[in-house]
Amino acid sequence: MFAAMMKDEIAPALRGLGFVGSGVRYRLPDAGYWAQIGFQKSRSSTAETVKFTVNLSVIERDVWERARLVRGHLPERPSPNTGYVGLGWTERIGGVMAPCSDEPWWTVRRGRPTAQVAAEVVAAIGDHALPALRGRIENVGHGA
Repeated sequence: MFAAMMKDEIAPALRGLGFVGSGVRYRLPDAGYWAQIGFQKSRSSTAETVKFTVNLSVIERDVWERARLVRGHLPERPSPNTGYVGLGWTERIGGVMAPCSDEPWWTVRRGRPTAQVAAEVVAAIGDHALPALRGRIENVGHGA
């Protein structure tokens, strides 16, 4: 149910917001930055119930490539669900939502409709994550 919701409901909406990607990883096309979102399932998820949140990440591509040369073990592309110390900005979606907002974790259950959950997730991404990603790119690009 989670994979079907991602493929049939969330992915098309994210593409409408300008993201590219599939599965649980999406990025904003940008020549200078890896600006990404990643969907992270809770460890408590089961085949019947999946609990998940969204992680954000912005890393300069040049910084990433230099780190790959030095560290030698980094993948070709950073994962939005991994924090890379000293290499960029990472945040859970709750960190860019209203102050004092609880960390949002959405839940889907086998046999239950997912349209409302998908709509809430896409709205949170469009209203909060997308502006945060673009703001980070703009701020880093101007030396802030």
